[in-house]
Amino acid sequence: MAKRGKALEIACGTGENSVFLSKRGFEVIAFDISDVAIREARRLAKREGVRPTFKILPAQKFSYPPNRFNLIANFYFLDRRILPKLKRSLAKGGILIFETYNIRHLRVKGDFNRNYLLEIGELIGFFKDLEILYYDETSNITTLVARKP
Repeated sequence: MAKRGKALEIACGTGENSVFLSKRGFEVIAFDISDVAIREARRLAKREGVRPTFKILPAQKFSYPPNRFNLIANFYFLDRRILPKLKRSLAKGGILIFETYNIRHLRVKGDFNRNYLLEIGELIGFFKDLEILYYDETSNITTLVARKP
């Protein structure tokens, strides 16, 4: 379990995860490149009575302050350039939850852009200096939960 505090959601879409985290006491910052998705996320948060901070910006433009977040969530988004920034932004003891498609997804959707697919073992290899709490890539999805020591 992540210590309550600051949470970051990468490519948050319509904000369901951010609202969930906010309702559980996290101070959430979330961003997505889509202004349409962020408008819907803000509407959802208002309906649910929570106040995550939603920003419209690409993943590369976020500042990723060092040692800031108790929880970072990244679901179904892959930009390898930000992986070092995610590690840096985790606070000591912070939890990273990362889940996205891997190369096996081509069996499901053959025309999927390979640039957005993890290789088998790629994610665990990159985050090997974190404490791996859970890892699975037995299907077309890779899931990693890790803690910064």
